[in-house]
Amino acid sequence: MITPETRQQQIATRFSAATGYDAAAAIQRRCADVLAARIEAYCPQPGQVLEFGCGTGFLTERLATLFPASAILATDLAPGMIERARGRVPDVSFRVMDAENPDISGPFGLIASSLCLQWFTDYRAGLERLCNLLSPGGVLMVTTLLEGSLGEWKAACRAEQAPCGIPDYPSETQMQAEWPVTGKGRWEVLSLTDPVRNARHFLRGLREIGASLPAEGSSPASASALRRAMRRFDSQASDVTYRVGLGVYERTGS
Repeated sequence: MITPETRQQQIATRFSAATGYDAAAAIQRRCADVLAARIEAYCPQPGQVLEFGCGTGFLTERLATLFPASAILATDLAPGMIERARGRVPDVSFRVMDAENPDISGPFGLIASSLCLQWFTDYRAGLERLCNLLSPGGVLMVTTLLEGSLGEWKAACRAEQAPCGIPDYPSETQMQAEWPVTGKGRWEVLSLTDPVRNARHFLRGLREIGASLPAEGSSPASASALRRAMRRFDSQASDVTYRVGLGVYERTGS
């Protein structure tokens, strides 16, 4: 059985090794752009800013442009991602950190993250720890994957009785219940599609961005079952859907 600690190490290793991330991360770039636009409209001048799961710096770059007078700390679990982000945005402070168990002190006027939260093992506890770092009136704004994401591949695997390894992402209703009681939060759901040439192209893309770690407890598919699922996917799908939750939480309590 994979323990949370071992799984975190595996996540860090895979993302650190994802040297082709920028070329393959089309959805990640789009989500960062959407989130940055919402942040610009919602947070005029946040003071200190914390980003978690910064990756190679798609959102970091936008935050640095939006808030040149703010102190920005960008963090990620994977040291390799931090090094590539530092090359993209040299004037921002960086730190290797497990966002689910942050070892820093606030307060921050803004905490932001794009497509990292889905890697947490305990959404409620992780969000509570992060939101406790907000100043009164501070805002947390994130994107994360929701139920229905990558459904085309999951359906092909299900039809061929092949384990697909894709996690069962939570619903919007489930995530709404995870907000800390010290403030008010809401979720907006976006549906984004990513064209893929075939199943091989889709699976290679997951590996190139470091996102190929199977869901916890998932069994590997046999070679024959995987081939059947890939053939079914190729006959039925030309893109994959990402249901993205955009969450906004404002801390109102002390």
